Amino acid sequence: MVYKATHQRIIRGKPIHKTLEETKQESVDGDLKNINEPFQSSANLKNSYKEKKYLVPEMECFINSSEIQELSERIKIWVKAGYPVHLIGPTGCGKTSLAVHIAKELGRPVVWINGDESLTTKDLIGGYAQIKQESIRDNYIHNVLKSSDVIKPEWTDNPLAIACKYGYTLIYNEFSRAKPFANNVLLSVFEEGILELPSRFGEEKYIKVHPDFRAILTSNSVEYAGVHVPQDALLDRMVGIYMDYYSFETEVQIVKGHTGISEKESEKIVSTIRKIRDQTNEAQKPGIRSGIMVGKAVKNLNGNAKDYFEQLFVDVIATKTSSNAELLKKKKLVIDVISELNSENTDSNAEPHRKEKPVNKAVLKTA
Repeated sequence: MVYKATHQRIIRGKPIHKTLEETKQESVDGDLKNINEPFQSSANLKNSYKEKKYLVPEMECFINSSEIQELSERIKIWVKAGYPVHLIGPTGCGKTSLAVHIAKELGRPVVWINGDESLTTKDLIGGYAQIKQESIRDNYIHNVLKSSDVIKPEWTDNPLAIACKYGYTLIYNEFSRAKPFANNVLLSVFEEGILELPSRFGEEKYIKVHPDFRAILTSNSVEYAGVHVPQDALLDRMVGIYMDYYSFETEVQIVKGHTGISEKESEKIVSTIRKIRDQTNEAQKPGIRSGIMVGKAVKNLNGNAKDYFEQLFVDVIATKTSSNAELLKKKKLVIDVISELNSENTDSNAEPHRKEKPVNKAVLKTA
């Protein structure tokens, strides 16, 4: 019998089967069609196709001021030395943006984890997702049929296992919102360079951490609700860098860069945000993200923001309000802040309101 690579049946003018070469080429083209920029390939070339699914993320806008550049260089010293870096600071101070920026500069694919109360070890490393059933049939003997079923559990890797296996950069956002026992698996990863998969057996139970694996973790300060204090044994294996809100000048450039509004408008928005921040408690302080939101609204109003200016600030800080009475207090705060800023000296040589905190006095905790 002569074997033919494809069936010749044609439906609606097109063959219903493809040759093996055509199928392979379609698969390759499908994997590559969304890749726009090069990245450093895995040492194991047979796994390099996986990197196409975990590309370094693109950022909408990143303002790399001298203040941010100095902080980035400090963080990269530890990251390149092989230590996991834990960025700690108030909500909205730019921790996540900085982590993504540094991961992008490393040039390796990135995997992402968001911590929360329900996160488990399985969410980090993976597990058996389903049972695959295969049937084996023997038709070699005329009129005799042999059949047997083979049950194969299928393992699915989750972000930590993927990062460890292929040497990707792991960004663990909101690390301190996950319960400490879920993160116990990180101890051997950071110390011995071994990831244990408790549910697996034999040689598949352990993954040797790839030498290119890096980890950047972010956490809110302990003053925030829903934050768990990680175990000391894990903290001792990472470097802790405390971040605070950026300086007035940097926040102005961030708002301007993200929104496209003028520097004068950005200064007015940042001055208002910072003064509101000075008069609210830790959990309710508005971050620079609030300033960006107001700035984008001002941009869309095309110069007609004057009538809405106070309400814009009320709206962006109202998300952390638990009652109507509290909302009224915040509305009064916004009105008072804007009124105070308007009544301040408007001389062109006077500096806008600012409450600076030392930029370089960060807390380092090394292994």
